[in-house]
Amino acid sequence: MGLFDGLRGKKEDYPALDPNSKAAARLTAHQAHLEDLAKRAKDRLEAVPTDRGLYVYVGKPPKKFGVVWYENGEEHSFMTVMKKHGLTALQMQQLSDELRDIYSAHQDQPRYVYPLKQQEIVVTPDESLARDVERVIEEIGSK
Repeated sequence: MGLFDGLRGKKEDYPALDPNSKAAARLTAHQAHLEDLAKRAKDRLEAVPTDRGLYVYVGKPPKKFGVVWYENGEEHSFMTVMKKHGLTALQMQQLSDELRDIYSAHQDQPRYVYPLKQQEIVVTPDESLARDVERVIEEIGSK
């Protein structure tokens, strides 16, 4: 334990994701997306893989973060959703708050690391987290 760990941000020490798991197979299907996002984001990535797609918290949830998701081979983010659906800044803040609350509610779930070329990402293969995130993202289209 170093003197300055608190200042630099402590590196998480999660076990490796089982390469034969359902979550690993889901991530492999999005490998190119994850590699591209890791190059562009240059920040901590935490993936929530699902049957339907892939959700990625970018940054340091639950405090400061964004969310990027992949469905049907397309990348979506707060900005693309805001433009596509004409959402206001207030609606986007509400969306962000919901995703923060969901993340916080599932913070005790097991997390793993998954290697990419540029970095290791954190993976949370929790089905209830995935369902909650999917529900919020689906609601965007109805706003």
